[in-house]
Amino acid sequence: MLCKECYGKRGYRPICPSVTHKETQLSHASPTTMRLRESDRAALVTHFLALDGEDRRLRFGASIRDEALSEYVARIDFEHDGLFAVQDDELRLIGVVHVAFSSDTAELGLSVLPGLRGHGLGSALFARAVIHLRNRGAREVFVHCLTENGAMMHLARKNGMRVIPAGSETDASLEVEPATPHSHYLEWMQDTQARTIQAVRRQLRFSRVMMGIFSPG
Repeated sequence: MLCKECYGKRGYRPICPSVTHKETQLSHASPTTMRLRESDRAALVTHFLALDGEDRRLRFGASIRDEALSEYVARIDFEHDGLFAVQDDELRLIGVVHVAFSSDTAELGLSVLPGLRGHGLGSALFARAVIHLRNRGAREVFVHCLTENGAMMHLARKNGMRVIPAGSETDASLEVEPATPHSHYLEWMQDTQARTIQAVRRQLRFSRVMMGIFSPG
């Protein structure tokens, strides 16, 4: 997906008729998503560098070198924007969504590492992003991607976005519902669950390291 922070303002964007997103639900079976903070900047760089050339082109709308990826991450304001990720047991970021705010609207950019797609990570990240937007008063969320990005097009349609192809690029939009006590509870529950799981993973990783150091042989 094209990124305004990375490439600057785009030209004309077709006006997308808005549709209402159904009540966001985070299933207990969904992958656990965590909010990224300033301390996760290096891990975010590592995630993007793990994308191959074609994946980078689909994610950012053009080929992008390692240095440019590092510069892009360095410019992210983790307090202003929302960044959410799914981790594996080694604390590697295997899926990431960037919620870039602009007034009362936002644009999403999403990536999942090769070999880990088709397991609901993208849907879980999208749902988490929508809850974040609802609870902060956003009115509308956009996705801008290459038309050939079938995975993103499928995810947008699956989540009720109005998709409008425009040649080689495609715009999609979704009207964000107002916040409710239920949406605030869902966000609190997801954040609490994420912190708990991350703490367990850190402890297990530390235990494996210690076992490797002190085990005989």
